[in-house]
Amino acid sequence: MSDEVDLTKQSGGCGANSPAVTLMKFWLETGGNRDIKVIATPGVQADQVDMWATAMSDQGVRVLKKETEDGNVIYLIHLP
Repeated sequence: MSDEVDLTKQSGGCGANSPAVTLMKFWLETGGNRDIKVIATPGVQADQVDMWATAMSDQGVRVLKKETEDGNVIYLIHLP
């Protein structure tokens, strides 16, 4: 697994900079059938990743693992 999305390097917020849009764009650009590592800050970013994964669960997106490491929330997410 070499695919990683580091949300901590972006400004955050809503609209085009939101974690949900970033994840959706990554999925569309790289394709599915893979597991990706997503790094988010605790709080708003992590909440938005959780909400996006829940909203996309009907499409087959699954959170395989979620843990806190070095002050960040690390996800392993399956993209179908």
